[in-house]
Amino acid sequence: MNIQDTIERIIDPKQIDAARQIINRCNKFVVCTHMSPDGDAVGSSLAIASYLRKKGKEARVVYSDTPGDNLNFIPGLREEMVFDSQSQTSVKNTRDEAMQAIREADCFVITDLNTPSRMGDMNKEVMANPAPKILIDHHLDPATDSFDVIISHPEASAACELIYTFILQMGDDALIDKQIATQIYCGMMTDTGQFIFSSSRPQVYLIVARLLQEGFDKEKLHRDLALEPERRTRLKGYVLLQKMQLVTQYKAAYFSLNKTELKRFNHQKGDSEGFVNMPLDIYSIQVSAFFREEKNFVKVSLRSKGDFPVNLLAQKFYNGGGHKNAAGGEFLGTLQQAEQLFVKALPLFAKYLEK
Repeated sequence: MNIQDTIERIIDPKQIDAARQIINRCNKFVVCTHMSPDGDAVGSSLAIASYLRKKGKEARVVYSDTPGDNLNFIPGLREEMVFDSQSQTSVKNTRDEAMQAIREADCFVITDLNTPSRMGDMNKEVMANPAPKILIDHHLDPATDSFDVIISHPEASAACELIYTFILQMGDDALIDKQIATQIYCGMMTDTGQFIFSSSRPQVYLIVARLLQEGFDKEKLHRDLALEPERRTRLKGYVLLQKMQLVTQYKAAYFSLNKTELKRFNHQKGDSEGFVNMPLDIYSIQVSAFFREEKNFVKVSLRSKGDFPVNLLAQKFYNGGGHKNAAGGEFLGTLQQAEQLFVKALPLFAKYLEK
């Protein structure tokens, strides 16, 4: 028996058939994901684009903004387009080329987001094109009126898990090559914290076993993920020593970084990725919050262990959402106000704390 024969087909066959009909009749695809793309966003978008090209389609990935340099180890990333490049990166601004691709597309595949607004500034351009839109995502509450085919499974470890399952159920497992396998694995690896959380289902490891058959260097990918520039290491030390605050009564920790501090450490996109998880390594800490000052808002990242539902906290107080143990949002106020709101909200969630 082949490994793929043991993998559960969790996607509704009707959704597969609907997607197949669209893919068969379309030729010019644009793949999109959420702004400030993380490893799963990058891996899932690259993998589905690579798959479509193997099927003889024209496929381009368009990112709303430039992925961080910390994701350069994912193959194929720097070959794609950016709608609005960041000035501090070496990636050229390809906005005109991206706009043309979006306007000429006869199909969109959108990964790792549940609502078009998460595409950022290019959302209006994408939604203005009447071409069919296929969503492949693992977040709660997809915007049902915005997509023609919705493949949504919040129980999945990552969007990349669904990308593999989608290819499998399309009958195209044979099209999986080393590059596609690597792209899918990178997304699953990064979105689960290297398979520490959201990865208890046997399905996850059956897919990993299948991907490893393509012969990529798993150990090197994990080493590359751990590598970081000196500025990130120093910023991490600064956060842990001087910024982190504990609220021991509610098993919580929080910290913030303002624009002056970010500039001091020459912060670049991706440099603070994963910082919010650091306090969870402390005994008894069950919930962590990271507040980062942006131009017109405060970016909020929330993480938890056990049954503490940070997605509900994000929805109620920070205009956001996500998964039970990993969520985020935005706050229209000061850093101090965002922190104070977090501390005031904790008693409302005390019933979820581990005894």
